[in-house]
This record gives sequence, C-alpha cells and structure tokens, in this order.
Amino acid sequence: ENYKSKDDLLKAVASADAMIIRSDIVDAAVVDKASKLKIVVRAGAGFDNIDLPACTAKRIVAQNTPGQNANAVAELVFGMMLTSARNNYDGTSGFE
Repeated sequence: ENYKSKDDLLKAVASADAMIIRSDIVDAAVVDKASKLKIVVRAGAGFDNIDLPACTAKRIVAQNTPGQNANAVAELVFGMMLTSARNNYDGTSGFE
C-alpha cells in the first residue's frame, strides 16, 4: 500500500500470488500484470476499488472483510463521547 505511482504497484504485483489491499486500485492493468495472482482481498467493506469483471476473466478470487473494524469504530465513538462529556474538545482544528 501507499505506492507513489501506478508503475510501483505494477512492479510489486508482477510475481504476487495474493494481494491484501485497502485503498489501492486493482484494475484490468494490475490484473494483467499479475500473472500468478490467485486472490485479492479488500481489507474493508465493498469492492469499489477492485475490477471484478477483470478478476473473473482471469479466474482470480476477490473477497472483502465487511464489519471487521466495527470494534475499533465503537471504541473511537465511546472515547469521543467521553471527551465531549468532559468538555475537552471545542471543535477547532489542532485542539484534539
């Protein structure tokens, strides 16, 4: 993740058997370059950044992990409620 250019991503996937992504875009160019790729897993909900028809054409399995960050989100919300209840946050940028 966090490749500076599409060329960096294409180099990285050339010999990959599997990919775990968050925000990287797996389009037809990536699928074509990744000759050994068997599975792409999106660490999060949805398939917005995976070209499903391209994966299907190459018989690559595409999966996602919906709801896996639910505990972390609940913990964040609880912490923000405590901060708000204690009047420790006034909403200005940089105050947090």
